[in-house]
Amino acid sequence: MKIKKKYIIILIVLMVLSLSFLFKGEKEEPFNFSLVQRNDIKEEVDVVGRVEPAQRVDLSFEKGGRVEKIMVSISDEVVTGEEMIFLNDQELKSQINQTQASLESAQSSLAQYQAALESAEASLSELKRGARSEEIKLAETKVANAEKTLINAQTNLLNVKEKAQIDIDNLYEDVKDILNSAYFYADDAINRQITDIFSSASSDNPDLSFLTSDSQARIDCRTKRVEVGKDLKEFKSLVDSFPLDDQFVLDQYLDQGEKYLIDLRIFLNRVNDALNSAIDVSSATLSTYKTGINTARTNVNTTLANINTQKQTILSQKVTNQNNIVAAENSVIEAESLLTLAEDELILKKLGATEEQIKVQEAAVTQAQANVEAQKAKIRQIQAEKQSLQTQIEKTVLMAPFSGIIVEQKAKVGEIILANTPVVSIISQDNFEIKANVPEADIAKIKINNLANITLDAYSRSEIFLAEVVSINPVEKMIEGLATYEVKLHFLEQDSRIKSGMTADINIITAEQKNVLTIPSRAVIQEKQKKYVQILNPLGEVEKIEVETGLKGITGQIEIISGLNEGEQVIIP
Repeated sequence: MKIKKKYIIILIVLMVLSLSFLFKGEKEEPFNFSLVQRNDIKEEVDVVGRVEPAQRVDLSFEKGGRVEKIMVSISDEVVTGEEMIFLNDQELKSQINQTQASLESAQSSLAQYQAALESAEASLSELKRGARSEEIKLAETKVANAEKTLINAQTNLLNVKEKAQIDIDNLYEDVKDILNSAYFYADDAINRQITDIFSSASSDNPDLSFLTSDSQARIDCRTKRVEVGKDLKEFKSLVDSFPLDDQFVLDQYLDQGEKYLIDLRIFLNRVNDALNSAIDVSSATLSTYKTGINTARTNVNTTLANINTQKQTILSQKVTNQNNIVAAENSVIEAESLLTLAEDELILKKLGATEEQIKVQEAAVTQAQANVEAQKAKIRQIQAEKQSLQTQIEKTVLMAPFSGIIVEQKAKVGEIILANTPVVSIISQDNFEIKANVPEADIAKIKINNLANITLDAYSRSEIFLAEVVSINPVEKMIEGLATYEVKLHFLEQDSRIKSGMTADINIITAEQKNVLTIPSRAVIQEKQKKYVQILNPLGEVEKIEVETGLKGITGQIEIISGLNEGEQVIIP
């Protein structure tokens, strides 16, 4: 028992000694100090961005058409104004030729109107002067010639109208064959080329005969198979009830046939999408399916183009007929006017001029002047139409708006391009910029024209590229619940190593001070709205001193504006 009691006493003594050493160690722990000294200090905001071309544009045609020629491919370099893609412009050129013919006819009519005006003015002068026997004979000859001219003009008008009717009838006679052909290829596409692709194809609940990972394509195919089946029946009724001579109805049939084919093309495209995502289908079967769908799509596109061409040809013929008839009618009007003038002139010469006759001739002069002005207005209108057609021809050529590189080219020769469908994309070749999203905590520090040091992940960290801030988007962008603001920077110098899409580490220098007092930022203690540092006073006691701070540098230093002097020591907690 005594031995155990002795051990217990020794243990207690050891514990007391340990505690005393522990407390003594806490009191005698030394302080870490840092000198207040002058340094240069920089404040930076570090973000990650991506290199993008300063210019990128997706180009499309304002009006659709068939691709005639392609001059560029992906990765080709182009210069401003370079011609890249041409659409077929034969129809527009044909219309320009017709407009030019109308213009020449109108100019010829203007010359006749001007001649009539001069004649009316001369007749008025003669009325006021009085006629001689020789003048009467000449006036009679003039009347006879004017009568012949009128008869010829009237005969020509009848011939022009007859030819116009024959020409338009010939075009409408082709409509039935075109629609029959369109129905044949539509029926071939649905009931032969893709018949094996569907099960229960003719029912109200058809389905694909294979599995596909594109569930939406499968739904669309099932729905649209029912729709195109109904369209095909309506199409059959349409071609079976073909009118013989109602051209207005024929125009509607062409429009309806075109609509059926467009719906069928959309359906075939969705079937093709489903095939591209087919599951558990043998290569041979998939090849057979794709051959059928490609044949069907090609035939439908061809018949669509035929219908569109026929519609345009009919429209063009109607414009030509109208222009020719108007020109012939104008010739009749002109001949009638010349005959009336010649007859009035003869009467005036035979009877002699009275005050009333002079007034009538003065009115004739006024009317002749009005005819001249009206014909000039008509010429200006035709010239405007010609200029409009010329502008449309210019729009069949897609040109590069700036120098750069082709990054996308979707057109194919012979393909029908729809209006406002992007076919070519161009990026600027040398002029690149950087876009970065800066958190709201740092955006207030950044200003326009701030300089930045850029390193690109593709190159060594020692490769520094200089840039400056050129814009700050005032509208926030939410990224993972955090408000950020897009900042755009431009490289100060062009460099062939810079490529679009590169990842950039960006150090934006937001502020800089030289030769200022600095201490480690961890020495500053924040209490409420004030900042303090700790020092040892001459008595060896820890004392807090209030300080005013400035920039916080990227090396862990902070600027001291007031409260400390150079050479003093502060305690580092």
